[in-house]
Amino acid sequence: MSKTSWADEVDEQVLPEREVILNADGTKTVAEYRLNDDGKVVKQTRRVREKVVQEHVNRAVASRKKWAKFGAEEKSSPGPQISTTTVGEVVWLKMSQYAAQQKQMELETLQQEKAATIKSSRILCRICRQDHFTAKCPYKDTLVPLEEITGAASGAAGSGEAAAGGAAGAGEAKNAYVPPHMRAGGRAAASASFDPLGEKRDDLPKIRITNLSEYTQDEDIKSLCRPFGPVSRVFLATDRDTRMCKGYAFVTFYDYESAERAIAKLHGYGFDHLILNVEWAGPR
Repeated sequence: MSKTSWADEVDEQVLPEREVILNADGTKTVAEYRLNDDGKVVKQTRRVREKVVQEHVNRAVASRKKWAKFGAEEKSSPGPQISTTTVGEVVWLKMSQYAAQQKQMELETLQQEKAATIKSSRILCRICRQDHFTAKCPYKDTLVPLEEITGAASGAAGSGEAAAGGAAGAGEAKNAYVPPHMRAGGRAAASASFDPLGEKRDDLPKIRITNLSEYTQDEDIKSLCRPFGPVSRVFLATDRDTRMCKGYAFVTFYDYESAERAIAKLHGYGFDHLILNVEWAGPR
């Protein structure tokens, strides 16, 4: 008998097959066997929960994932296997920042234009004529506005001239006609009872609407009040810089019945996610 070579007597060690056990909670226990560096068989057990994730990919990528495997992975299920495939980090492609930079530049330009407009418009105080708002004037509690001082002086001079003219004209013509605006107190009464539009302010009823949204416009107030009667005038208080509503408005009607109906219907009325508060603007 011929002796066999020692190389023919090498005993090949066969590893157990991969075991998959389905658990009651929907997970799977996967047991795999591999050889250690020392030649020992090592059992690796993992508990896996499968989660279906819908992913929108390119059509070519989706079809490539369905290709049949070959070689050592011929009998494996579709998709990458953790034991044989290493999935790298997902790197997202960063697009150009040109659009964001362009938008930022436009915003900065608008802010600069707004600042230049505010700077060019000069604000004068009514009390001391300095470059600040009247509400922020340090002399508002001690001084009187210059308009009131000059108006009082001119009114006193005008009344003195009217009195002198009346005394001189009394001896000349007692029955001479004097227009209403030139009579004693006629100019003051006319300016107090008429507004620039030629409408009497004291005779027309006015209501005050508060708790308005900052997005309220004049047309919104008119559309609210027109169903109750003819509207003479609408004043909506707005901010000087932002042009947004300050939360209140004044509406003048031609008759008291319309104003009363508007107060009765609009008080507590929900408008633009807020509850309106409507009342008389002055003594009825």
